Amino acid sequence: MKIEVLNKGLYSLIIDNGRVGRQRDGFCESGPMDSNAYDWANFLAFNLDGTPCIEAIGEMRLKVDEDCTVAVTGREPTLCIDGIPSAAYQSQQVSAGAVITFGSVLLGSKVYLAIGGNWQVPKAVGSACTVVREQLGGLDGKGSALKEGDCIEVLTNTRNQESAKMRSLAQRHIDDYGFLESIRVIPGYQFSNFSTVALRTFETSSYTVSSAIDRMGFRLIGEPVTADIENMRSEAIHLGAIQVPGDGQPIVMMRDRQTLGGYPKLGCVSPCDISRLAQAVPGEKVNFVFQDEEEARADWLLMTSRRRRLQGEIL
Repeated sequence: MKIEVLNKGLYSLIIDNGRVGRQRDGFCESGPMDSNAYDWANFLAFNLDGTPCIEAIGEMRLKVDEDCTVAVTGREPTLCIDGIPSAAYQSQQVSAGAVITFGSVLLGSKVYLAIGGNWQVPKAVGSACTVVREQLGGLDGKGSALKEGDCIEVLTNTRNQESAKMRSLAQRHIDDYGFLESIRVIPGYQFSNFSTVALRTFETSSYTVSSAIDRMGFRLIGEPVTADIENMRSEAIHLGAIQVPGDGQPIVMMRDRQTLGGYPKLGCVSPCDISRLAQAVPGEKVNFVFQDEEEARADWLLMTSRRRRLQGEIL
């Protein structure tokens, strides 16, 4: 099957699980900004974990030339098939020649389109993920974002999908992408280099998501916090690490972050909350709270076991 891009939206990429374990070789991790939505999209489209899909910002339009099964997820996602509104977070059977239009009600948030089958896209350093900054991945192998006229090939297995029960995730189980609850932060290596006043300021202040956000990092605007470190050696940066440069304005490092950084770090956003933060758009306000690493680990285990239980119930 060929998927033709009719409208690329604002910014659309082919992504998968990313280049896990390759930071030591100088490659950024990459992968989905909202890993929860990405995982659900593939599950609902009858794909294996780690199958490539499309991460899009803005409204995107595609045309398929064979029958297939698709699923759209993300923050407030929308989906139309041949102009007819269809449910997101649900398996959808699409006929040959159909036009799929998907996006988000909230401009700037990410949506994910999974199409059931084996994606025939090139891999670089073990992943099909597109990293524009590194000129790596994508259909051309040079890190190019999707554009009008691009064609993606997928080997579909509609016989198995048509005989299977269509899958859907109930509204009550879809992630809450609001920010009434604080983003949990696990203290990092330089935590003790921040004064009690600085740490209290960080926990009690609201930070505005700036317009300077991308897949590399989210810059926040609010009460400045500083550490007593003047110089430090660069060290590896984990997903969600909160770096504090000289101006005291925190930067949360995201999927396409550089491998090393030399700014002091308050800590790391909990893996339970990083997908929620990744869906924030400029102007939204977020709050943070520090969390013990053992509590964070327990929360992560509960979240992953809940997802597997839900998927088992849906099967």
